[in-house]
Amino acid sequence: MVVTKTFVWAHLPKTAGDMVATIFAQFPEIIEFADPLDAQAKHSFFSDRPDLVAGRRRILCIRRLPSWNLSYAHHKSHFGLHPDYLPLPMDTPEEMCVSTFPDHLLSAYVEGGEAWPDRWIRVEHVIDDVLSLLEEEQVKVSWRKRRRIRAMAPQNRKVPYDRAVSSWFAPEMIDRMYEHNPLWQQAEQLAYAPTGT
Repeated sequence: MVVTKTFVWAHLPKTAGDMVATIFAQFPEIIEFADPLDAQAKHSFFSDRPDLVAGRRRILCIRRLPSWNLSYAHHKSHFGLHPDYLPLPMDTPEEMCVSTFPDHLLSAYVEGGEAWPDRWIRVEHVIDDVLSLLEEEQVKVSWRKRRRIRAMAPQNRKVPYDRAVSSWFAPEMIDRMYEHNPLWQQAEQLAYAPTGT
């Protein structure tokens, strides 16, 4: 989590969070609190820290559900999960299609759909969305910092795998995935509908 005077950004896992936090760290003058990148607390929910969230805009990252499922499944199979961090068996495409875990996780950040973020950062447009947020917040971004940010490579890409969704899921499998995760589908509609991208 990163807290500034005007907004709070929460780190939904596997949504380019380390990269977003690294960009925010380029502007220490706006940061009032930030969890270390190597701490499990970086994934705290807004509801975990009501005193820090009160009166500030809520910002959350999002990515398309099939892409998120692939990233999460590969991460688990290589690094495991908190607190043991022992590699787990790789989920099959069918298991990913019927899992409701994405909705379970997202629900904790949006309070079951009762507290949507004020702004989304889309993984597919992460740099543009973060720079746009900073502009909205009237943060001065020098041309040097802008160039440095645009040159950043994705953070935390330690697991090589085929990221093409079509290599893993047929269209009907993707439909079932969304049927099992209606909250995530609603989040995508909110985050992507204005641009269609």
